[in-house]
Amino acid sequence: MTESVPEVASAPDRQAAQAPEQTDAPTYVLEARDVSKHFTVRGPLGRTSVVRAVEDATVRLRPGQILALVGESGSGKTTLARMLARFHEPTQGEILLRGEPVTGSRRAQRAYHSEVQLIFQDPFGALNPLHRVRYNLDRALRLHQPHLTAAGREQRMTELLERVSLTPAAEFAAKFPHELSGGQRQRVVIARALAVEPKVLLGDEPISMLDVSIRLEMLNLLQRLRTEDGLALLYITHDIAGARYLCDEIAVMYAGQMVESGPKEEVISSPQHPYTKLLIESSPDPERGVGDRDELFAGADELGEPPSLIDPPTGCRFHPRCPFAMPECATEAPPRTELGDGHWATCWLHVKGRAGELAETTHAAATGARRGTLQEAS
Repeated sequence: MTESVPEVASAPDRQAAQAPEQTDAPTYVLEARDVSKHFTVRGPLGRTSVVRAVEDATVRLRPGQILALVGESGSGKTTLARMLARFHEPTQGEILLRGEPVTGSRRAQRAYHSEVQLIFQDPFGALNPLHRVRYNLDRALRLHQPHLTAAGREQRMTELLERVSLTPAAEFAAKFPHELSGGQRQRVVIARALAVEPKVLLGDEPISMLDVSIRLEMLNLLQRLRTEDGLALLYITHDIAGARYLCDEIAVMYAGQMVESGPKEEVISSPQHPYTKLLIESSPDPERGVGDRDELFAGADELGEPPSLIDPPTGCRFHPRCPFAMPECATEAPPRTELGDGHWATCWLHVKGRAGELAETTHAAATGARRGTLQEAS
């Protein structure tokens, strides 16, 4: 017979006794399951169309994790972030906070925004230009920390400004947004987001409008917040190098759909989707010689434009621009292929046993070979 647990247990014994309960806690602090967002737009003649901005996207964030969401403009990254921030309601799918679905009541929305904060791309547009920094921070504290007194809010503002390296805090609190540099304004935006003590930050290209000289400082600040507070961060960016420096995992979006995701080193060193390969090969590389650049971008003019999200291509949405496209790509959406260690991709190359071609050639070389084949066929 098993011995009973003593009435007075030591701290280690109590922790061991509680361990089974802790395993039932949700793994993810924020999760979006198969979310889609469709917008109805009206044309010049009064006809309506549906823009399929995001289709069946899944995002999962663990405490202390940084996930980079990359893709070209119009791929749906910002729309997905705005759904996670509850600025847009999903057309379908669900969003969960700590494993619980998010309801639509005003109180639930306030509680949700205390946990999840969005950092906007434009720091000047995100701050009220008619009020000083003190007002912008104080308003967030009044809304989300109503128990604080005036003196407590003032102390908290000082702590926040010092934490984002805006010192002396009193001097910066008295400034208007137009009196600050771009980097300083973005630090104020981050300080305001931290004022509500969130568990998740959604960074919508938070450094893209800043000078190159201060971008590294902002990345280090975000890294420090992750380390000190265990914040989860969704980092939206066009910059593969910045994503590699900051994040743990990378997810790639194209034309509203997620096409690949996995650990950053796996995705960058061994991309398993042609679009991911194109993104990585198109990113700046100081070690690339002039001849290498000419060869790499030889077929850039043939890539074409991203597809319309009002009338997206059938099958794989990348197939009109893909040098590896097969007949199946134009008719049927590719299944998701699990590649191990959390790495996956949606591409017919994996189903047809042709995935090795991605590593054997560059995107430009594959484009040239496909052009030659088409010319011979004609």
